[in-house]
Amino acid sequence: MKKISDSAGEEAKSLLTKGLQKTARITYFPQEFSTYLLDLKLSSNLPVSLLPDDLFVKPNFKGKTDFFHRLASELISFGLAYQRVNLKPVPLHKITSLFHKHRPWWQCDIQDIETALDVLKKNSIVRKKEDGYIFEPFSVSSEIRTFLSAISDGISDYGEISLTLIEQLVPWENARIIAILEILTSNQICIYDQKNELVYFPGFKK
Repeated sequence: MKKISDSAGEEAKSLLTKGLQKTARITYFPQEFSTYLLDLKLSSNLPVSLLPDDLFVKPNFKGKTDFFHRLASELISFGLAYQRVNLKPVPLHKITSLFHKHRPWWQCDIQDIETALDVLKKNSIVRKKEDGYIFEPFSVSSEIRTFLSAISDGISDYGEISLTLIEQLVPWENARIIAILEILTSNQICIYDQKNELVYFPGFKK
């Protein structure tokens, strides 16, 4: 892997530390920034989700619902990975600092994380206990079971289903459907082709 210059690394760290003008949900950065994030990923002790080329920033106005759904999905990926490695719940008072350490491309504060956690609590994906947050595997989420059951008849013999058909079979808002697909993708249950708006379920292939 090509090593980035010290100046580029320092610039990337500065962006992460100081934050950005929060005028859009996602802000694009050049390849050197992505390379810096890849360095962080490879040096991390925890498995992380697919590395984005962008920095996720909470919008000031439109798009907040989608932002929190995506943040909730990322928290699930992080929480399950932490539990697999450490064999214990994510500490209550350290979840924000741990999340920022292993997901540096997310620009969010403790209030944002608490809002996303509330979404997960309502859907029985995370439980709060005295010693920390317990993230439930996808298999115990009633919402995801409902989702898979609803789309099962629409999946072809090749394990393929279009996003359009999913939206017809599942009467939910688009942001909620995308959040579920990202959870399933992070757990390697499906492959989401965003460009062609197709979803592949290898386990459903006949």
